[in-house]
Amino acid sequence: MWHGIIVLCCMWSAFLLHETLQQEINIGAFFYDNELELEKEFLAVVNTINGPEAEQTLRFNPLIKRLKPEDGSVILQEYACDLIDNGVAAIFGPSSQSASDIVALVANNSGIPHIEFDVADEEYMEEKPNHQMTLNMYPSLLILSKAYADIIHNFGWRKFTIVYDADDPRASARLQDLLQLREVHSDVVRVRKFQRGDDFRVMWKSIKGERRVVLDCVPDMLVELLNSSSEFGLTGQFNHIFLTNLETYNDHLEELTADNETFAVNITAARMLLNPAPPPHVQLYGYVTQRDNIVSENNEPPRTILHDLLYDGLQLFVQAWRNASYFYPDRMMVPRMNCESATAGGRAWQMGRYLTRLMKGTSGVGNTNFRTSHLQFDEDGQRINFNIEIYDPTDNIGVAVWDTRGQITLLDVEMKVQKKIVYRVATRIGPPYFSRNETAMELNLTGNAIYQGYAVDLIDAIAKEVGFEYVFVPVADQQYGKQDKDTKQWNGIIGEIINNDAHMGICDLTITQARRTAVDFTVPFMQLGVSILAYKSPPKEKKLHAFLEPFGGSVWVWILISVFAMSFLKVIIARIAKAEWENPHPCNRDPDTLENQWHLHNTFWLTVASIMTAGCDILPRSPQVRLFEATWWIFAIIIANSYTANLAAFLTSSKMEGSITDLKSLSSQKAVKFGTIYGGSTYNLLAESNETVYRLAFNLMNNDDPSAYTKDNDEGVERVLTSMGDYMFLMETTTLEYNREQHCDLRSVGEKFGEKHYAIAVPFGAEYRSNLSVAILRLSEQGELYNLKQKWWKNSNFTCMEEPDPDATPDMNFEELRGIFYTLYVGILIAFIIGIIEFAVYVGQVAVDERLTYKQALIKELRFVLCVWNNKKPIVSGTPSPSLAASTPRPSMQKSLEPTPKSSRRIVLGRSSEEMRELPPPSQRGSHSRSRSREQEAHV
Repeated sequence: MWHGIIVLCCMWSAFLLHETLQQEINIGAFFYDNELELEKEFLAVVNTINGPEAEQTLRFNPLIKRLKPEDGSVILQEYACDLIDNGVAAIFGPSSQSASDIVALVANNSGIPHIEFDVADEEYMEEKPNHQMTLNMYPSLLILSKAYADIIHNFGWRKFTIVYDADDPRASARLQDLLQLREVHSDVVRVRKFQRGDDFRVMWKSIKGERRVVLDCVPDMLVELLNSSSEFGLTGQFNHIFLTNLETYNDHLEELTADNETFAVNITAARMLLNPAPPPHVQLYGYVTQRDNIVSENNEPPRTILHDLLYDGLQLFVQAWRNASYFYPDRMMVPRMNCESATAGGRAWQMGRYLTRLMKGTSGVGNTNFRTSHLQFDEDGQRINFNIEIYDPTDNIGVAVWDTRGQITLLDVEMKVQKKIVYRVATRIGPPYFSRNETAMELNLTGNAIYQGYAVDLIDAIAKEVGFEYVFVPVADQQYGKQDKDTKQWNGIIGEIINNDAHMGICDLTITQARRTAVDFTVPFMQLGVSILAYKSPPKEKKLHAFLEPFGGSVWVWILISVFAMSFLKVIIARIAKAEWENPHPCNRDPDTLENQWHLHNTFWLTVASIMTAGCDILPRSPQVRLFEATWWIFAIIIANSYTANLAAFLTSSKMEGSITDLKSLSSQKAVKFGTIYGGSTYNLLAESNETVYRLAFNLMNNDDPSAYTKDNDEGVERVLTSMGDYMFLMETTTLEYNREQHCDLRSVGEKFGEKHYAIAVPFGAEYRSNLSVAILRLSEQGELYNLKQKWWKNSNFTCMEEPDPDATPDMNFEELRGIFYTLYVGILIAFIIGIIEFAVYVGQVAVDERLTYKQALIKELRFVLCVWNNKKPIVSGTPSPSLAASTPRPSMQKSLEPTPKSSRRIVLGRSSEEMRELPPPSQRGSHSRSRSREQEAHV
């Protein structure tokens, strides 16, 4: 009995297996009349899946319903029900041309899997229960929007314009992440819409100067749109357009790039990343392919993303059917049901829901059976895993890949050869950075040859390092770059770069936060700060009587009065002092007269010598005179030391720094006005700072009338020179150093503050920015930047006198001390005049006594005067020795004046008082002198 049962089971299994091997599954599809290529793709894929007829064990039979654009939901429902009545196991389509979801509703009620291969609207929460049987092979618009935002962020775009078709109902959902940026940064992200048939030039004109554009449009409108933008400069060099449509490779961009040098815009597009090995049937249909960097193309209709998604949808369903047949071979039968009963609430096909769950749970990561990579769905049937390839549509070369984790991986491919680029360098006239070469202009030179300066040499050195050509474009308004508060437009160099009129900007352009929101910068090529430019007053010529300035005029008058008064009073007090009267001849014990040494010329000399600390050979003897003299000496010491202490300060007062030493001291006074360039980097530094000193300085400048601000540095320097100390200018230290070299009347006050950097401005996302930065760093390491600064900052024509170190002790020169020298010269001159007069009188007396002519006597005496080695002079008759006259008593003097022999009239001058005291008495001295004179006469 058991053997019979086993035989029957085997026979039944064999019958079921035979039926399974011969199983035929119907699959339905909707195609519109203009989707003939998709229909061919559908049939080709089904035939490929079925394989050769002899080997067919499972055959899929395609049932196709053709639609017209005017067909509505009623027609779609009839066709869908007809397919279900014919026992289809799955329904594909229709494409996005259908505005109704009636097919998804019918499939959901009957339990038939529904596979979409085109973009669909986002489902609302209440619609999801009616689409449980639907899977969409097209990427989810929410995730696609995130992909576009990640790509833009990777580009480094901070300012761009979004342009999309207003008639496309899905555009806002596809770009929603980018559109949300506009709500936060409306001045950075702009949005423009267009419609088919509009004059696109009006739209492009409204964003003229925009360098970054996100363009979302269908392929058949792209060429027309880009053509209309060329006259507004949007297709020029260094512009960037990002195309979001996943079918951009069918837009025929070669029509724009072929032999068109003006079309130099950098175009980047996005498309689904395909597996490298195409399916076998793809060779039946032509499309652009790339293998080993070789692009090939045939004349067959182009392959679109819908072809690949339709292929993946069929492969996904077949894989799910085979997996289900493996586990439930007896239940995987062709559904037999009526659409009307299913719609009325009848029982749906249970294995259809199972197939749907299998397809939703499929992981296509790394599966080469699918044309597109990373095939995964969420529980609602939306595709949540896919890769986006970022590529160049003009050459069909992929450059990077985006994945759903937000990562962007660069591809190792050789980029196309760039066209020859001539960079436009925006700058402004302003030495030493940029100026016109007058000599070159006189020689009628053109181009870059007529310019000179630090910026010219720097760009030339960078161009040699990097390897590019350039042309200078001086800005018309001579401005660095400031944003208008009302129009939000930039002027100057920054405006030229934003408006796509220049590729880079260089001069003394400071990196600021406001400018960084509009353009990008390279690494700095110069570091600096802000300092105060002031007028350096020329040193005042000291007056001839400058050495008298330590004391006022009244003090000098009182000193002179004191000198004369003390001299007279000393004579009086000395005459009444008994001890001041002394014997003129100490050897004479009984003198007839006493003498007092304190007469006017002695007292005056001692009084003056006390002040001059010169000393004197006569000193007082009596207590009262000594006390009198000591009191005068105290006065003299104080006067002399006071004069010495004040003399240095008065003679060096012109070298002392003023009271303004920094910004704080400048802001705390009102006598000297100060300002800076209106709207410049220094202006913004003071305006935006929270430091008390900076805010105080900014408020003082704003309240000045007339305005303390200038339009440029040249005006500020001129204002400092003309004000001659009444105006100071805040400017960058580098420009200050240059102007100080050119004008010796200028000086720098205080230390620098507010560190700044000069750099080259470039557009956001400029590919050449890194090359410029590397070149600047290399020039800095080689010392070229230092050499360039020395070349343009140092004035070789003349050199200003260096300012003395304020901490060092200043030196005094002849101009400050010439009054003292003149006083010395005058004193010597007066002394010689008196001496000459006295000598002339003396020569006259000698001529009378010796009976000579005045000339003979003068020659004789001059000869004696010129014999400087002879210090002894004989006394001639009639010319008594002053020393003898002063030390001889009156009777003796009268006696000495009596006629005596000629030999007895000669004495030797130069005896001191001590030698005179050792001489013998007069009587002995007379006999001794007579005997000595006889000996001299005998000798003669």
